[in-house]
Amino acid sequence: MAPYTRDNQTRGTKMLEGLAVWSLFIYLLRMVGMPWNKATKSFAYLGGTSWLLFVWVGLINFTPMDLSGGSVVQSPHIQLRPDSSNVTGKVERIYVKPNQDVTKGQLIYELDDTRYQIALNQATVKREAAEVALDVAKEDIAISKAAYQSLLQDLETSKSQLMAARVDYDLQNKMLIRYNEQNRVVKNTITASDIDKQTSSVEMAKQNMNVINSQIKKKHVDADKAKLAITKAELAVKSRHADLRTIDEQIAQTQWDLDSTKVYAPADGFVTNFILREGQRVSMMPRLQMYTNEKYVLMRVNHQAIRNVKPGQAAEFASSVYPGKVFAAEVEGIVEATGEAQGNLLGFDDSVRATTGKNLQNKHHFVRLKVAESDGYDLPVGSVGLAWVSGEKPVGFMAFLDVIRGIILRMKSQLYFFYSI
Repeated sequence: MAPYTRDNQTRGTKMLEGLAVWSLFIYLLRMVGMPWNKATKSFAYLGGTSWLLFVWVGLINFTPMDLSGGSVVQSPHIQLRPDSSNVTGKVERIYVKPNQDVTKGQLIYELDDTRYQIALNQATVKREAAEVALDVAKEDIAISKAAYQSLLQDLETSKSQLMAARVDYDLQNKMLIRYNEQNRVVKNTITASDIDKQTSSVEMAKQNMNVINSQIKKKHVDADKAKLAITKAELAVKSRHADLRTIDEQIAQTQWDLDSTKVYAPADGFVTNFILREGQRVSMMPRLQMYTNEKYVLMRVNHQAIRNVKPGQAAEFASSVYPGKVFAAEVEGIVEATGEAQGNLLGFDDSVRATTGKNLQNKHHFVRLKVAESDGYDLPVGSVGLAWVSGEKPVGFMAFLDVIRGIILRMKSQLYFFYSI
């Protein structure tokens, strides 16, 4: 025999509600004079059975309601920890108290920022050194260009010296030719020693030209080296620029780390009964979280009705926090997956018997409702209650099911004055 569950109670309640409505209808007919004979009895019993089945099927499929009382008010929560994952440390000061409302941008707490301030100062000093290195690299370009121009001028001077050496060589060579021609015409007019001297002068002039030519070639090489030195100095400037940009990024990182020691509220909301205290250390695990002012209700809907639930449909919610109060709501959407659908993260195959046995009672999905809180009402996050949804219906006539659900919800909300369902 199957154990008695909350679902069994819900089904029984629906049948009793439908039966109560039909009984009220028959009672009213008797009050206006309907006879109580075989025909009217058949009408009452057969009609009641038909009405009971019709209402039961209609309510289950087209106007789902969570009669378990477990529809829960939830709110997105945000971990209040430093923005940078590199930032850890001791809590220096807390600016909020437990269970306090907070606004977007409000300072919540701050950590000891000593080491992050030191890191920022060190990065700033590195930047100053990088700026000096950049200036030196720029000066190296100017020095290299000046050296290159000096070598070019020296090269031009050597070329002028080569031209002068050629002129001297030509002069000495012509003088030697003239001496030889004169001795050919008139013997011994030029002594042998003078001819030897002139021959030596020609050789010396020739060697002088060769030396200057070698010097010019060397100065060409030196000029090329000086030109390459300019290129190297320009590349060094680019490298110093890159170093400077790298240090700028380091400064930005250290500044971000320093700013992250102050934790602000990212949205309007409230903090709960947190245990964070001054002097505690904050590391990777957050020690404080907040809830936003956005609230929604997670309501379970049976699988028969889930196909008829669409975003934008009207809904209602009642909680024991406000007995007798019914809150208007709207369907935001269906939660497409449930925890039962979670696969094995280790990659093991699912056991058929264990999986099907575990999910045998899984006959519902979550529907998310957006609740409209009236002025003066504030549903606490975590509070539970009853909810129903006006689902899609095949014919407009079945809209009366919404009336029944509304009556049921309002009747049950009155019971919250005495006990929580």
